[in-house]
Amino acid sequence: MNDENHYKELTDEVKAYMQTRYNLLRMELLEKTSRIVALVLFTLVATCLALAALGYFSMALLVWLSTIFGSIVEPICIVGGGFLILLCVVCLARKTLFVNPIVRQLSKIMFKKNKKQQHDE
Repeated sequence: MNDENHYKELTDEVKAYMQTRYNLLRMELLEKTSRIVALVLFTLVATCLALAALGYFSMALLVWLSTIFGSIVEPICIVGGGFLILLCVVCLARKTLFVNPIVRQLSKIMFKKNKKQQHDE
């Protein structure tokens, strides 16, 4: 009879431990997912704002150059050529500009050790 009580207590403790580990895993997953979503949203907002600023500044440059050249055709070609050069630079440096920072940020989020894990090592 005594062994049955110990067995029941042990199974109850194992169940409670497994439930606690499961809850901890869910909380860590929630934290990491929310950090990734926040990173994506920040990137989208920053990109939209940067594109809006680029549009306004390119229009200002077009207006300024049109007063210098006296026509709108040449400034459109100059600004368009500048955008093509910028596109080529971004395409050539895409790994340095985009892939590496994204991988670095995601690895920081996904493989961040909590205080207990750092203490155990």
